[in-house]
Amino acid sequence: MATRNEHREAERCRRQVRSRRPGRARIDSQHRGRLLLLAAASLAWASPPTTAAEPATPSYGAEIAPLLARNCVACHSPSTRMGGLLLDSFDGLARGGTRGPAVVAGNSERSPLYLMVSGRMEPRMPFSADPLGPAEIDLVRRWIEAGAPGPSLGSGPVATAASGRLPRIEPAVPVKPQIFSLAFHPEGRLLAAGRHGGVSLANAGTGREIAFLDGLPDIARAVAFSPDGRLLAAGGGHPQRGGRVQIWKVAERRPAIGFGGHKDTIQALAFSPDARKIATASYDKDIRLWDAASGVELRTLRDHIDAVYSLAFSPDGRLLASGSADRSVKIWNPETGERLYTLSGPTDGITSIAIDPSGTRLAAGGYDRTIRVWNLGEDGGHLLNSLIAHQSTILQVAYSPAGDRIVTAGADQAIKVFDAETLGELATLDGQSDWVMSLSFSPGGSRLAAGRFDGSLSIYDTESYGDLVEAANTSRKSP
Repeated sequence: MATRNEHREAERCRRQVRSRRPGRARIDSQHRGRLLLLAAASLAWASPPTTAAEPATPSYGAEIAPLLARNCVACHSPSTRMGGLLLDSFDGLARGGTRGPAVVAGNSERSPLYLMVSGRMEPRMPFSADPLGPAEIDLVRRWIEAGAPGPSLGSGPVATAASGRLPRIEPAVPVKPQIFSLAFHPEGRLLAAGRHGGVSLANAGTGREIAFLDGLPDIARAVAFSPDGRLLAAGGGHPQRGGRVQIWKVAERRPAIGFGGHKDTIQALAFSPDARKIATASYDKDIRLWDAASGVELRTLRDHIDAVYSLAFSPDGRLLASGSADRSVKIWNPETGERLYTLSGPTDGITSIAIDPSGTRLAAGGYDRTIRVWNLGEDGGHLLNSLIAHQSTILQVAYSPAGDRIVTAGADQAIKVFDAETLGELATLDGQSDWVMSLSFSPGGSRLAAGRFDGSLSIYDTESYGDLVEAANTSRKSP
């Protein structure tokens, strides 16, 4: 460490050098060496040596808990409890799951939580979602290496659902009249279109609205007529607050019964062939069966680990199929609630499924752009055919009533028609004005309805694929 006198001497030497005129400044080697040594000593005296600060130990409450809430709690909460692991509180994390401890304090290399989020142990977590970023993975590692300290006060929940009634916020601009779901009446004379707040009933030949059945909160994401055509059911609800089913009497155009269920919006709904039961599926990963007359819940089917987007009963009612974002199609016994088997193979989430009229085959499509067709056996199914059909996500899959065609709609704004046996492409209706969110065949198969995100509706003649709605509008405008 330099003394104050040495510091002053170095400063004097620097002034002496600066005072000499250019071209005449000369410093002998001895003087130059002394100057450099004194300058270095001066800097050492002025700026004591420092070491790089170690990163602070990550806070469970401020950093780890929010990270778990964003990415993990959906699958590891009391309602789902995948792998027996609860991550909605520090106590649950500390207890671990069926595989044992999730975290070994002080040793990230032996902690499944770190190994799975970093992709070094299968399955990589979060499952069926984007991996954590490098900074988030390092945050988990540093927290574990620091001893995985818990919250400073208590061990309350990581995240809780909003409670109470949320304030109503009116949109600043007119809301699009999007069509999220479609269903033809069994007699073919009416077409139901699920929109915001309820269901529009339209003339199935012209697309003209006849009535609007309201009373459903938020969006009617799924609609279905009972097999006898007497009832119309719609499912929806508010995201993260709960699902809702509303049933109307079609002839009277009035509500029959409504009931709540699920912890999130209802994404799919189907009547059993005998019309005695209604199946619903939700973003909360559950499938529920209800008594159609009373709205009493009969049972909950729980095995998916991500949102369930599509449901279909077999024509004889003995099987119920479900398609999920967890990349699987599951086959259930709706009478007992038993999961019979799983159809696997998709590389990404399933958005839509359909069972053919014979009840022996199931077609599915989703995020990997591929149509897959399986047979449905007593004890299992095997893949019969597959085809990459669209340039983007397949949004909808439907069988024709005769079972000879499969129709799909994709996020590439195209509708495609395929031979059901070979998956050879028969027709393409591209250039759709927006995403086709729903498809529905008329009972005889002569018409195909397509509802879009921009609220527009087309009803195609399945021989020429001309748009009957467009033709009706044109004829009304003609002189």
